[in-house]
Amino acid sequence: MLGERKIDANKMRGLLSNVIKIVAPTRTGGCLPQRHLCKNLSVPAPHHSALQRYEDDLENEFRQVLREERRSVLEPVPDPVSLEAYPNTKPAFNFAAYVNKSHTLQQLVALGVELHKLEKRKGIPQFVLGLDFERDVKEHIQFLTDTGVPAEMLGEFLTKNPLIFKEDLGDLETRLNYLQSKRFLPEDIARIVTKNPFWLMLNTKRIDRRLGFFQKTFLLEGTEVRGLASKQPRLITYNLEHVRKNTFTVQEEMGFEKSEVKQLLLAKPRIWMIKTEALQYRFEYIHRRMKISHAEILQTPDLLLTRDVRIKQRHGFLKFLGKVQYDPKKELYIPLKSLAEGTDEEFVTEVAKSNMECYNRFLKTL
Repeated sequence: MLGERKIDANKMRGLLSNVIKIVAPTRTGGCLPQRHLCKNLSVPAPHHSALQRYEDDLENEFRQVLREERRSVLEPVPDPVSLEAYPNTKPAFNFAAYVNKSHTLQQLVALGVELHKLEKRKGIPQFVLGLDFERDVKEHIQFLTDTGVPAEMLGEFLTKNPLIFKEDLGDLETRLNYLQSKRFLPEDIARIVTKNPFWLMLNTKRIDRRLGFFQKTFLLEGTEVRGLASKQPRLITYNLEHVRKNTFTVQEEMGFEKSEVKQLLLAKPRIWMIKTEALQYRFEYIHRRMKISHAEILQTPDLLLTRDVRIKQRHGFLKFLGKVQYDPKKELYIPLKSLAEGTDEEFVTEVAKSNMECYNRFLKTL
């Protein structure tokens, strides 16, 4: 299918060098004044519905940008060649009919953009077809590469967020300078932008409020805020109501102390992005049924991110064999992390000291 090309890193860099001339990054320091990270920042009020669930937030950004677009794709295009390349389009269509006539689409495909995924988004095909590579795309790609987005990741980035081309380069530079002013390291900035392609869509005030929320809620130091944002940049732009809900669950319903909540957040921030009901159910099984203490969960927080069925099957099999022994001070100790890591075969043979035939027969009894 169009756009579904697997290109190795070296080949991708070669393709990129043909698209734009990559220059060494020249950005230093940042233009904004140095301040202590998120000092005296206010927390956004709960009624800010525009900052809802991550995916919804992105969709709102898409809709807003499209509403602000002055030129309609239905209006005549000055260049007769462009009329042939960018005809009036409908919400659902196939990019394949236009690739041979569109230099922009050809370059995006060369970078690894999966056009078939863009076809499914309302308004996005019209936006992409209206782009001129030299005028609208080339400098943005240069900006992303200068920021540290790897060449082999550009296709994935642009597939997720093609509307980065709608953003003014000066605004993007300001948002980058903001991170520099907060003493984020270049490699941290590169990771943030690469792992969360929508981060740069948010202005500095919104990002500042978001970082301030996590700093105030979890009593984080500046270095810890930076570490959290770098480790899981998606969480910073996630639905804050969901984050608050999971925070209440972890602290009040699961019974972790405030310091332990902070420890969990910094170790496994993705806990705050899973469904609250799934988190509650998983904890109940681990803590109530398996008798795993809060301290043990803090030592192996991956348990809270592991599929319920995997934990149940592996714990149940150990119980069937009479080998449930998670206390490291006793003989025949079974590490809790083995319930979350590795393949079933590795667990059965190396941890449970059994065989797959026995394990499969056990699974049939569940």
